Amino acid sequence: MRNFIPVLFFFIVISVIGCNQNTADNESGNMDSITIENKQTDKTLNEIIEEESTEANYEKPDAKGNKKITSDRYGFTLEIPSNWTATDKSNNGDGYFLSTGDKAVDIRVYGENLQGNEIMAEMELATCETSEKYIFGNGYPGIKCYQSGDYYYYYDTPKTRVIFYVHATKNWVEKNKILIESVVKSLEVDGSNFQ
Repeated sequence: MRNFIPVLFFFIVISVIGCNQNTADNESGNMDSITIENKQTDKTLNEIIEEESTEANYEKPDAKGNKKITSDRYGFTLEIPSNWTATDKSNNGDGYFLSTGDKAVDIRVYGENLQGNEIMAEMELATCETSEKYIFGNGYPGIKCYQSGDYYYYYDTPKTRVIFYVHATKNWVEKNKILIESVVKSLEVDGSNFQ
């Protein structure tokens, strides 16, 4: 019996070392295949996203020259200045990246489902450093949130939430305050009107 315990211990040690070696071989094998795959495509994730992006279909510009964009998935419309562009970079049609011509500025408008996600929606609002009631141009009540230097405008309907997001320097936001406000005020979901 005394000879059996050291022999058993020896087999356990050998098994553990063998398993670790197989795991290491598999991990390096996976890394090789990732590297090979990357060499085959030779594109970054951002390049792939840009390649698969589509510019919005704009409605005829209004008298001011603003372009109107529509989300078929979430039923929202938004008017943007004629020199801005809207691009769908998602694979599910949830919204648009808005380009102002300044690469340091990140503006987005996108929707998400609220039904079944009510707790997530409340948690999202709880992360605001400051928030205030906001009234959209059609009279619909919303929330304006400030978090980590970014602005979020929430337009909640019983089924969906549409978010207008602005990430830019304080200086840019201050300089373009009236323009941002006019774009956000134009946001409307499924023709909702409270005037």
